[in-house]
Amino acid sequence: MSAQADYQSPDGNFRLSGFGTLGAVHSSTNDVEFNYPGQGGGAGTTPNMSPDSKLAVQGSYKFTPTFSATTQVMARYDASSQYVPSVDWIFAKWQALPALTVRGGRMGAPFFMVSDFRNVGYANTTVRPNLDVYGQVPTDQFEGGDVTYQYALGSTTFNATLYAGDSKADYASAFRSSGRELGPSNFQLKKLKGLNLTAEMDNGLTLRAGYSKSKISLTSDSVNGLLALGAQATGLGILNSSPALVDVGTKITNATNATLVTQDKDISFVGFGASYDQDNWIISGEYTKRRSNSFIADTTGWYTNVGYRVGKFTPYIGFSRLTVNSANVTATTVVPLAQVAPLTTFANGANSGIQSVLNVQKLAQRTITLGSRWDVMPNVALKAQWDQIHKPADSWGLFFTRDPSAAQEQSFLQNRRTVNVLSVSMDFVF
Repeated sequence: MSAQADYQSPDGNFRLSGFGTLGAVHSSTNDVEFNYPGQGGGAGTTPNMSPDSKLAVQGSYKFTPTFSATTQVMARYDASSQYVPSVDWIFAKWQALPALTVRGGRMGAPFFMVSDFRNVGYANTTVRPNLDVYGQVPTDQFEGGDVTYQYALGSTTFNATLYAGDSKADYASAFRSSGRELGPSNFQLKKLKGLNLTAEMDNGLTLRAGYSKSKISLTSDSVNGLLALGAQATGLGILNSSPALVDVGTKITNATNATLVTQDKDISFVGFGASYDQDNWIISGEYTKRRSNSFIADTTGWYTNVGYRVGKFTPYIGFSRLTVNSANVTATTVVPLAQVAPLTTFANGANSGIQSVLNVQKLAQRTITLGSRWDVMPNVALKAQWDQIHKPADSWGLFFTRDPSAAQEQSFLQNRRTVNVLSVSMDFVF
């Protein structure tokens, strides 16, 4: 689902449309910040417009009856704490046969049920897609191609899509660690391959199943800093003819490589979804699993939302949970040959740094959602939403931490917490 076209050329070949959200979020705590996972900051007790506000323009041109091109440019709050317009979509589409479509270029990453319109707030009942599910994948676009075959059987339309390509995204989880400034991490999904199957029925029911796998690589200031710490200890050991310092430097490097360095590791994602939109009822749900051969945790996420239209209003309720099934790796402890400085200084710094990175994958949380949508006028919807997020002890949930080593952030990590988040938004298409 895309934004409604506002302009169409007289010959019908060029279409221009857009969508946007103006939102504000308030959280009940300042210990951590609420945001869309990966953004460079978010909301605390002072209302913040960054998590949900965005603006996008989409244009398409039909060169022939069977060949067209589409471009979408969007400005939203990113991992560098900026609003910078980016080309999210730029792809060509060939209608090879009435039932066969081929596309190539940069497109929406089809990991979820609402992947194509996850950023179009107006097209969604809730303020944002459920984070306990959608927060598991750090990217929402890929560069490559897909092939879709459509088949009608009675009153049901089936779609099968095969896709392949690469994807990348910047991701921020903290501003600093132990006083050291951190830039966003960069994820790359290489050799991405996937299959999506959908069945759309005329009674308003849609079913979906999807599977994807790829090779994931990660570039991180935290990991690079640990490798630099090991090299520093080794270098000082050589310079000062200290085998013990060389030993601790080698152990730091080996522990970091064994635990955190992520280059071309296997990762997969599977999801099942269903939605029902008929008469006054709007019901949707998804169940997803992420599996990885790196320190990126294995997770399971699910949600269900139920809405009921009453005139121009649609009150809704939702429940969701994100579970960490496996951390996949455990910290390798660096033990110096002797408990003396500077050996212990290097070893303690490395052990703390490795554990801090592993803690980022402690994501478990569950959410209760209550809200309402008001279609105040054509193409404009106002929403108000309350999320109560429960996180267990020894978990960050999906929250952003300014400095995970600080005392108040450590208290948040170590204890059970309940955070109430209030969001209001105005969604529009033009």
